[in-house]
Amino acid sequence: MKDEKNSLLVKIIYSIIFVLLIYFIIVPVFSVVLYGVKTETGFGVSLNTIARSFSLLKNSLYISITVTLISTVVGLILSITLNRVRFLGRSTFKVLALLPFVNPPFVGSISFIMLFGRRGLITNKFLSLDVSPYGAHGIIIIQILGLSSLAYILISSSIKKFDTTLEDSARNLGANEGKIFRSITLPLMTPEISNTALLVFLASMADFTTPLIIGGSFQTLASDLYIQITGVYDMKSASVSGIVLLIPCLIVFIIHKYYRGKKIYFSDENLSRNIEYTTISSKTSYLLITISGIFLFIVFIKYFFIIIGAFTEQWGYNYNLTFKHFESLFTRQYKPFINSIKLAVVSALAGSFLGILSAYLLKTKKLFMSKFADFAATLPAAVPGILFGIGYLVTFKYPILGIGRWVFIEKRPLLLLGTGIIIYIITTARFINTGLRSGYALLEHINPDLEKASHNLGSSEIYTFRKITWPLMKDAFFASYLRNFSSGMITLGAIIFLLLPSNKVAVQQIFQIITSSSVGEAASMALFLSIITLILLGIFYLLIYFGKNDKASNIKEIFGSIFSN
Repeated sequence: MKDEKNSLLVKIIYSIIFVLLIYFIIVPVFSVVLYGVKTETGFGVSLNTIARSFSLLKNSLYISITVTLISTVVGLILSITLNRVRFLGRSTFKVLALLPFVNPPFVGSISFIMLFGRRGLITNKFLSLDVSPYGAHGIIIIQILGLSSLAYILISSSIKKFDTTLEDSARNLGANEGKIFRSITLPLMTPEISNTALLVFLASMADFTTPLIIGGSFQTLASDLYIQITGVYDMKSASVSGIVLLIPCLIVFIIHKYYRGKKIYFSDENLSRNIEYTTISSKTSYLLITISGIFLFIVFIKYFFIIIGAFTEQWGYNYNLTFKHFESLFTRQYKPFINSIKLAVVSALAGSFLGILSAYLLKTKKLFMSKFADFAATLPAAVPGILFGIGYLVTFKYPILGIGRWVFIEKRPLLLLGTGIIIYIITTARFINTGLRSGYALLEHINPDLEKASHNLGSSEIYTFRKITWPLMKDAFFASYLRNFSSGMITLGAIIFLLLPSNKVAVQQIFQIITSSSVGEAASMALFLSIITLILLGIFYLLIYFGKNDKASNIKEIFGSIFSN
């Protein structure tokens, strides 16, 4: 229940957040659209540009739909196998399934080129073939290997709360396992599966790095945006292409929200917490384990050869062991890693806190335009990162944080574009949604009468939030922080056009090295980035939840709720 009246402090804080959401999320997206269609005499778009953009959109949709279907199915199989089937080595399988989650999608291109390129170990060395790994098939394979891990995490976050009593009742009535899965298990998992498919689709549509590295002559709309800006320097065409890219992403996002709003799925939370199958047939069990094992073996091979490549003199020509790639890393290329850590820590803290605070205000207070504020905070989830970056590029190249385009034109203070702070702002803006969803999920379990009792006893708004509400919401904040930190370490699309030589991040450095065909150096940097991310995530997790098993259990549940909500 929302309060009838809000204090002046609440109104001020909400107003500040509302302005920030409008200024750093809504305005940049709107600016891309305006910049793309506005001409010197009015509004209009070149028909050739439109035709070219829609031609590339076909390529993007072909890749994204294919990747979404396969990745969602693979993620579903992995989730069922690793959570509901007991077998030897399951813990190892779970670790392998999470490896792609701490790497940018294009990293898989390194091992793909090493194995199947023109000088690849398999195609050239073993089979003496002169084939090309580049094209649509290469993009699809690399994206599936990366995004199936995302699908596994999304579906697993909810499958752990599955109510197995419904399945048990069907078994007692004589239904076989196939019918139970089709009529009970799968329908109850529909919200998670649809949510997974949406996020995988959006991630595939936004990926511009993999097509640039492994696509060859086959390019997608996202990769064309990058080329239009960095190669052709045609911001107008890039903006038009961005609008075309945004259309299907927004349509799918809106349809999904409407569909989930109309459909209500409910089951009591599983009290036993034992979701493992007890009557699954050996044949079905072996089939699930085999499919999961084959996929995870390919994932293992991908990272194994990245490690091998990091210690190889020159892949395809000289396979001698060397440490020179790491020597280069530690002598002159360490600064991008420091920049990555700083960006991930700061933006994860700021984005998580603003998201949690927004969730608290929107959920518990009666505030003006709260639905619009929720939409603004959620919008970055539907907007491809590279398009969001273009929005910042065309908005904040003007002074006074962008408004100098219309007022105080003769002044040149506070130019945001070209400063180091802009990448922190855009990353924080994209991370607010994670904190918002995490906060919403936790607030469902907090009794609003606690705050009312505190107010009735004479406590101030700040004291009540600091002593009662915030301690209850800390788990949601930390879950959001861990998720945002891992994303911040590998984020590239939104910030690639805004980076300066002084604040270059590790993932950008890896991308530039891969495109220059320096496999060993790229592999060493990718390996080092993965190790740093995993170590820091482990340290943060231990600092937050060391010796608190009940809290550690809460973090896992809330972490999953970030996605399912």
